[in-house]
Amino acid sequence: MSKRYLIVQTAFLGDAILTEPMIETIKINKPDSFIGIIVIPQNTEVFTLNPKIDLIIPYDKHGKDNGIIGFKKIVNSIKDYRFDYLISPHMSFRSSLLAFFSRIPKRIGFKEADASFLYTHRVKKPKGLHEIDKNLRLLEPLGFKKLIRDIRLYWGEENKKFIEGIFEAYSISSEDKVVVVNPSSVWPTKRWPKEYYKELVKMLADEGLRVVLIGTQKDIQISDFVKNSDSRIVDLTGKTRIKDLFYLIAWSNLLISNDSAPIHIASAFNTPTIDIYGPTVPEFGFYPLSERSKVIQIIDLPCRPCGKHGSISCAEKHFKCMIEIKPEEVFKAALELL
Repeated sequence: MSKRYLIVQTAFLGDAILTEPMIETIKINKPDSFIGIIVIPQNTEVFTLNPKIDLIIPYDKHGKDNGIIGFKKIVNSIKDYRFDYLISPHMSFRSSLLAFFSRIPKRIGFKEADASFLYTHRVKKPKGLHEIDKNLRLLEPLGFKKLIRDIRLYWGEENKKFIEGIFEAYSISSEDKVVVVNPSSVWPTKRWPKEYYKELVKMLADEGLRVVLIGTQKDIQISDFVKNSDSRIVDLTGKTRIKDLFYLIAWSNLLISNDSAPIHIASAFNTPTIDIYGPTVPEFGFYPLSERSKVIQIIDLPCRPCGKHGSISCAEKHFKCMIEIKPEEVFKAALELL
C-alpha cells in the first residue's frame, strides 16, 4: 500500500521554493507515494503544475484561517487524507501544534523548532549547510537512499505567452542580453539602497543590456524610483505572477537581487546570479546555487549578521553593510558574469 506524506511550510516564498527538493526525494524513493503540502495562499502557485504533488492545502494563517476556528478547519482537512508521515521544515510553535493535533502517526521536525517535543521524530538542524540540505536531513528517519538537491519549478503556456508578449512589446529579442533586477525585499534592511539600484540600472542600460525590474505590488514605489522614467528599462513590478517569474528568470542572462526569493528561482534554472547581502550572511544557508554566481557583501563588519531575516532599520544607525557596497562593484560583477 502506498504511503502518504504531508510537508508543512507556511513561511515566505523563498522557504517554500527550497522545500521542493524534499518532494523530489520522496517521489524518487517512493514512486507510488501520495504527497501533500501545506503553504500560505500566496505560495500555492509554486506547487501547482508540479506532477509530483497530489494535494495543496492553503493555510491563510494571518487571514481567514487565523484563530482557533481556522486552525481546527486545517487540522480537520489534514485528518481527511489519513497521512502516514508529516515533515515540517517550518519551526514555529503553530506548525508544531498543527503537527500534533493532526494525529499523523509519524511527525518529523527539527529539534530546534518551538515545542519540538510534539514531534515523534526530532532531527538536529545542522549549521553551515544550504537550507536545501538542512531540509533533506528531515527525511533521514525515513531511510531514503537517494537524495535530490535540484529545485524543479514549472510554468504554464499562459506564463510563457505573457513574458514573450512583454518582450515583443519592448522589442527584446533572443539576441539581447536580459538582466532581471529585484531591488526590494520584505525586510527593509535587506534592501540595497534604491539610489544605488538607480545608478546600477542606468549603467547596465548604457552598456546596451536590457534591464527588467521585478517585485510585488508593495514594491512599486521603489521600482518607480529605480527606473527614473528611463524608457529603456522594463518595469514589471506588481505585474507578474509567480510562474511568470519562473519563465522570466529562466530565460534571462543574469539576475541581480537582494537576499530574497528570486535568488532561489534563479538557482532552479541555473541562471547566473548576483546576490547582495547586508544584515544576513551566506552562512545562514540561503546563498545561490547557480554554477555562475557572485555573492557581494562587506566582509568582517563586526555587526554582521544582525538577525536571521534582517529588520526594519539598522540597530547601529549606520547601515554600513549596504552603504559600503557601491554600484560600480555590482556593475563590474555583472559584466564578468555576462
